[in-house]
Amino acid sequence: MIRFENVKVIFQQKQQELVAVNNVSFHIKQGEIYGIVGGSGAGKSTLVRTINGLQKPTSGRIFIEGEDITAFGRKEIRELRKKVGMIFQHFNLISRKTVGQNIEFALKVHNISKKERQIKVKELLELVGLEDKEHVYPASLSGGQKQRVGIARALAAEPKILLCDEATSALDVQTTEEIVDILRDINTKLGITIVFITHQMEVAKKLFTKVAVMNKGEIIEENSTYEIFANPIHAHTKELVKNDIVIPQEIARKTRGDILKLIYRGDKSIEPIIAYTNKKYDVILNILHGRIEYIQQKPIGTLVVSIEGKMIEVQRALTYIRASIEEVQVVKESEAV
Repeated sequence: MIRFENVKVIFQQKQQELVAVNNVSFHIKQGEIYGIVGGSGAGKSTLVRTINGLQKPTSGRIFIEGEDITAFGRKEIRELRKKVGMIFQHFNLISRKTVGQNIEFALKVHNISKKERQIKVKELLELVGLEDKEHVYPASLSGGQKQRVGIARALAAEPKILLCDEATSALDVQTTEEIVDILRDINTKLGITIVFITHQMEVAKKLFTKVAVMNKGEIIEENSTYEIFANPIHAHTKELVKNDIVIPQEIARKTRGDILKLIYRGDKSIEPIIAYTNKKYDVILNILHGRIEYIQQKPIGTLVVSIEGKMIEVQRALTYIRASIEEVQVVKESEAV
């Protein structure tokens, strides 16, 4: 659907060059919800704006449905933008127009008849759950409702691609989840390809099918969402996805024996390792803290445990645990000799 080949974007700043996107190559399949994550200044927004021609690459090529859009002239870029919708962080609604008129305005641009526009507005409002807000002005809407209008407006021309530039950054947690659900539903119903940039890793977990991690203008890692969170490779990716369980120092000080962090991935995260270990070996294994979450319907679990017993039994138990799960980290070693 979308393919980047060695794309570079350079801005001239006084007497020096700023490389915003540096030699980026990747592809996005039809119907994917593709996420680009990274910190502020990573180059995410610049990269995404090359897809609809808002930013022209300095070098490299971008293909959409097999066509090299970097060779397009103004007329072809205008046609391209008809099949690429965009949702922004700030809703950019016209305050003097009602919700329905805001959506209809986007339809007028594409020379759709008034009768068709009226039908389409109602269909789009139903799609985003705002059937009763057609004649309401933006000032009386919540942030989440305004973003729903933004989504409806972006879908007005029936685009094949939907670009989302930090579309949930201005929303609270609950409203963000609602927008995530709507976008997932739209992707399922319409088969539209969604490219979403964000620094919010919780959004990435819940929405994306594939993730690219950007840092200093480069894509440093790309994988399925599950693998990015379960097995990050690059140090920067590990820093982005880390969600450490912290044990209070008072508890750590009072806990006898070693303290371990056990990290489970895939089906192993539901195996009763703790019960088996306590039964098979002469040790006491206590759970101090734990968490399990599902990403793309697959589990990732973290347990912090203490283990007590004679040294030889503890070593045997640890050998069994390490053979049963992917990762064991020693948080604190026993002071006993």
